[in-house]
Amino acid sequence: MEIKIYLDVLFLTDLIMDLFLLWLLRMILKLKGTWIRLAAGSAAGAFLSALLFYLWLTIACRSSGPPGQGAGTGGFLVMAGWMAAVLGVSSLMLLMAFSFGNVREFLRAEAGLLFAAALTEGILEWGRTAWLALKGEPMQMSALGLLPGLFFLAGGCFLAEGLWKLVHVAAGERSCHYQVTLVCGENTVRAEGFLDTGNRLKDPVSGKPVHVADRQLLEAVCPKVDKISMIPYRTIDGGGMFLKAVTLDRMEASQGGRLLVYERPLVAASPGKLKMKNGCRVLLHG
Repeated sequence: MEIKIYLDVLFLTDLIMDLFLLWLLRMILKLKGTWIRLAAGSAAGAFLSALLFYLWLTIACRSSGPPGQGAGTGGFLVMAGWMAAVLGVSSLMLLMAFSFGNVREFLRAEAGLLFAAALTEGILEWGRTAWLALKGEPMQMSALGLLPGLFFLAGGCFLAEGLWKLVHVAAGERSCHYQVTLVCGENTVRAEGFLDTGNRLKDPVSGKPVHVADRQLLEAVCPKVDKISMIPYRTIDGGGMFLKAVTLDRMEASQGGRLLVYERPLVAASPGKLKMKNGCRVLLHG
């Protein structure tokens, strides 16, 4: 039976799959790479993959069986060469697509790309087997598809674990988010707040806990003040000096049916614009 293989179709298919894998890798590992670099890396990987496949078929047609079949030094060398070529293509794709800060980051991306490729192969192989079963044909898992199938199962477990951690962390973050109302005289402002359990700021004189708010937000609720407290602080990297803090009349933080009320709270202005997730502008003392 004669089998025709169109290299242009193979190239286009590989291009789409490579671009998807690189995009997925950039999103998961937070790698630095523009879409142009991703497209260039995908095109290089698709071209070299098609070239390697052509060479593989050429060797297969000239031998009595598939390359690497059976024991022997020749088969081992062919398989070793094939694996080296695969690693070379994947490394070239990564170097063209991303900018790496160190070797460890590159090796992690290399392992992630190979794992994602094996996982994708496993999904396609199992999908083909399931389709044959629906058509009533005997289910046959090829030897080449068994290993990707195992990767598919392992990847499913890792994915389930990752989703669980993501949901757990998201639920924890949501439990710390509050709707905060700041009151000073006749002025009232509302903003998103976050209960920061790591906030240990206190007034060195009175010992009162100190909350932190965005400077513009604090200026909006109390444009004029008679007394300012200077709160010493220090960041993780060793920076920091003093924060200017004012005493408000009242502050409320609500979340569902929970309400936290702070009478005469001491609120410090952030050194710069307070940038947090979900637009939070107030750090509540934890």
